[in-house]
Amino acid sequence: MARHTKRFTEGMLDTREIIRKLELRPGLTIVDAGCGNGYMSMLFSEAVGPEGLVYALDVNAQFIKEIREEITADNIRPMVADILQPTPLADGCADVVYTATVLHSVGREKMPGVADEVRRLLTPGGLFGVVEIAKHATRFGPPQAQRYAPEELRAALPFTPVSLTYVAEHFYLQVFKVWPFAHQI
Repeated sequence: MARHTKRFTEGMLDTREIIRKLELRPGLTIVDAGCGNGYMSMLFSEAVGPEGLVYALDVNAQFIKEIREEITADNIRPMVADILQPTPLADGCADVVYTATVLHSVGREKMPGVADEVRRLLTPGGLFGVVEIAKHATRFGPPQAQRYAPEELRAALPFTPVSLTYVAEHFYLQVFKVWPFAHQI
C-alpha cells in the first residue's frame, strides 16, 4: 500500500460544511479538480454513494498513483488531468466541479480557460465550488497578491454566486451556479 501523502488542507477544512454547501447527495457526479491526495474525493465518494461518481483529477501523477493504490470505493475514477485545459471527461458529465487551493496558482489571464472547462463539464445549472485561502496575512500559502479575495474571485469567473462560507480560519468556499452561455446572467 502506498504511503498516504498528506495534503496541505487535510484536517483543516470543515468538510461537512463543504459537502452541505455543494448539495451533494446520492447519485450525483462530482469532479474534484486538483484533488491532491484524494482525501476530499474519498469523502465525496461517501456523499454521492455507490450510485454516484467522483472523478479525482490532479496534474501530479504520483498523487494519482497513490489514490489508485489507496481507494476502496468503486465510484472514484482517478486520472492525471488539469482543469486549466480540456480534460478527457465528456461534456456535461458532472453535477458539481470542486477545486481547493488551486485557482490562486492560476494567472488571471488563464481564468477564462478554467471557466470554459468548468462550464463544459457541468450539466446546466450545476455547481462550481472553490475553496481558496483568504487574502490576508497568514504564515502559509502564496503571496497575498496572488490570492483572490471573494469579490475578486466572483469578478474573475462568469458564473452566478450562490453562497460564500468560511470553512476554516483562513479558507473560504465560494459556490457558483453555472449556466450555459445563453442562460448566464
